[in-house]
Amino acid sequence: MKIMLRAFALSLFALTIGCVVIPDTFDANINITIRHVEEQADGLLDFVAGESDSLEGEAKANGTSYLQRTIDFMSPVQVVYAAEESTTTSPRMKQIAESMKKRFPKVEAIKKTGAVGESNRGMLELVKADLITDPEKKKELQSILDAENKDRKALYEEVARLNKDQNMTVATVEKVYANKRIERADKGELFQTPVAGAEFDKFKTSKVGKALGDNCKAATWVKVP
Repeated sequence: MKIMLRAFALSLFALTIGCVVIPDTFDANINITIRHVEEQADGLLDFVAGESDSLEGEAKANGTSYLQRTIDFMSPVQVVYAAEESTTTSPRMKQIAESMKKRFPKVEAIKKTGAVGESNRGMLELVKADLITDPEKKKELQSILDAENKDRKALYEEVARLNKDQNMTVATVEKVYANKRIERADKGELFQTPVAGAEFDKFKTSKVGKALGDNCKAATWVKVP
């Protein structure tokens, strides 16, 4: 009887081990890091626009629901990475954000001209130069655009550097910020849709993507409907 019970216990243990799904920690790492960068982008863009006094959202552990804390407890890999990611704001990021905040009204103004749009790489681009006929105004516009893009490039590089252990690339950070700016764009503003692929497929199902209808094409300059 003892032998049978022991055999049953061993069989049950083997079955349990066999059913355990080993998570792909690399993919989990990347996905969690991207979500963190997205949340951080929201906080930083709020700060730049004067809508917040901090660079990151406050949805941290204190505001987490009991259910979410339970899920986190059952997912130790995610908890570890989340703890590591909570420190990914640097003095350099704050310095860049402060510079962008001071320039924000001017950036908004040149976007309202209809000549400047948000590219799918998170950069400002002079799309319709013919709309600005005054040489002095065009020179001023280009100066604002260049200064803003310099800060944005430095910001994306810093975010990627801070998350290099999670294999975050500058290109991915650029896409995150580009998508966030599309979400915040005002009606009539120019933006470039994502390139063909998963990002574009996701964009098509968004509120803006659906509103564009037949005009929703990959890597195309359009106006926010």
